[in-house]
Amino acid sequence: MNFSNKISVLQMSCILMMTVGLANHVTMIPLLLQTAKRDSWLGVAAAFLIFTAWIWIPYAIGKWTNQMHLADWLTVHVGRWFSLVMQCGVSLYLFSIAIVALKETTVWTKVTYLPHTPLLVIVAGFLLLCSYTARKGIQSIAITAGLLLPFVIALGYFVMGANFQYKRYVLLFPLFTNDPSAIVRSALYVGGGLIELIMILFMQHHLKQRVRWIHYFILLAIMVGLTMGPLIGSIASFGPEQAAMLRYPAYEQWRLVQIGDYVAHVDFFSIYQWLSGSFLRVSLSIFLIVDVLKIEAKQRRFLTVNLLCAALFIAGMLPFNDMEYLTVVPHYYAATFIAVLLGSLLLFAVVSIKSKSKGNNL
Repeated sequence: MNFSNKISVLQMSCILMMTVGLANHVTMIPLLLQTAKRDSWLGVAAAFLIFTAWIWIPYAIGKWTNQMHLADWLTVHVGRWFSLVMQCGVSLYLFSIAIVALKETTVWTKVTYLPHTPLLVIVAGFLLLCSYTARKGIQSIAITAGLLLPFVIALGYFVMGANFQYKRYVLLFPLFTNDPSAIVRSALYVGGGLIELIMILFMQHHLKQRVRWIHYFILLAIMVGLTMGPLIGSIASFGPEQAAMLRYPAYEQWRLVQIGDYVAHVDFFSIYQWLSGSFLRVSLSIFLIVDVLKIEAKQRRFLTVNLLCAALFIAGMLPFNDMEYLTVVPHYYAATFIAVLLGSLLLFAVVSIKSKSKGNNL
């Protein structure tokens, strides 16, 4: 694992579009539809307004810490104990991201196109690829994301354009047909995905350039667009009630695609999209855990990556059915949103106080 290689802000953006984008583009959609149905896109719009203010927090932290490794900066300016708490909390958060991504991917794989393949083979094969990529380092993850992303984007525009003939955007209205609390909950769930932009702070010491506020805003707008697109498309294609009953609305839109009399059943392209994002999401989470914990010895890094993959394998093999998972995942996104929001506010306060005491203003 090579920690000396640095990446550009553009490469970091490609990584986040593939990793954070997967949760917002795929995982989040059925949850939002089940929560607020037709009004779910209003929750996304509300979350965008809230996060336009929140992105000042990680931006300020990155500026005050001069994009140093967060653990190093906190150890020097605050103390080893606070740095250790931050490292443990961030590692648990990243590990939870990897578990949810692995669970979503393996269940979808088993349900859609590999129903007779043993789960052990699916989980083990997927994690072997992720562990290899994580060991290669941030630059390899960035290059992989840069190669995969253009095709993912092209396929996204393809399915959107091909299904335009089926879409009835009048189904997006009238507004506020559900309980207002449903819109609030949907905004909360979206927040659980958007707040993953905090990962920029965990990667900042690997960047060649300084991350500016406009970079955060552009990435936020992209993530909101990645959520809004398939969400509105699902409502317009299937109707709010039918869309809310679908387990994978984004995948079902691929099954609608038909061009002329001879081009149909192209939903295999969705496999490329989903696995590309999920593979990078788990790989990045594993890499960042090792990086956040500052495990630098080569043998210890290798052992830690393997132990993390072994733990993920055990989690992926647990007899946890999809219905049980669907009851847990809303609480997961709400809890992570609140936890990361409070954690970012605490970190902002601590870094702000220490920086101002040294005369370093924003």
